[in-house]
Amino acid sequence: MFDYTYSENLKKIVIAFGSLFNNIDVRHKNDDGTFKQIRVPLAYASQEKFIQRYLNPSSITEGTRIENQLPRMSYIISGISPDSSRKRGRLNPYSPVDGSSGTCVPSGYQVANEIPININFNLYIYTRHTDDTMQIVEQIMPYFVPDHIIKMDFNEVIKNVNIPITMGPNNLSERFDGDFSTRRINIASFSFVAKAYIFGKLIPTTTYNSLSVSIEGFGTTFGITDEY
Repeated sequence: MFDYTYSENLKKIVIAFGSLFNNIDVRHKNDDGTFKQIRVPLAYASQEKFIQRYLNPSSITEGTRIENQLPRMSYIISGISPDSSRKRGRLNPYSPVDGSSGTCVPSGYQVANEIPININFNLYIYTRHTDDTMQIVEQIMPYFVPDHIIKMDFNEVIKNVNIPITMGPNNLSERFDGDFSTRRINIASFSFVAKAYIFGKLIPTTTYNSLSVSIEGFGTTFGITDEY
């Protein structure tokens, strides 16, 4: 019933979303007044999976315990739904814009089944210190007022597509391992919606460079030269 097709549209969107948050740092003040800058690692993982790994340290050899170092961040897709408000025709010709002239150039392809979708992402921030959480939040929120637009190339024809990413509600919480005197994790969670697309196969189209029409009985021939 369905022919196999995979253009890695979703994979590219997931990577592009994660790349927005892979250059976030926090600073810790040393005793001598200098600052130590720490890059916050980012991984694709759910909140519960990450917390479980953190609260249950593993051991490589007896007496050696490996724990995750904080701060860290993770993100995951929480939902995908079609967006009928942005729906267009089933077959759409694409004409990339020439960078030098600024004009549309026929690509010779149509795209089957352009599906506008809304992708829900959750971003999680894990810190030991509240100040680390505040530093990370202040590096993220100013860029989503109300949305942040990224440009993506989906294939050799569909390029420079604007993907707006909107920030939704957020939440701050704390988790403890055991009683309140033991380790604490500050958790900040953010929700985002990316208005993206899934594109079907590229279908080659026929290009006509010239068209000649003859009207019998009038002795007249009309010649039209153009591209379609």
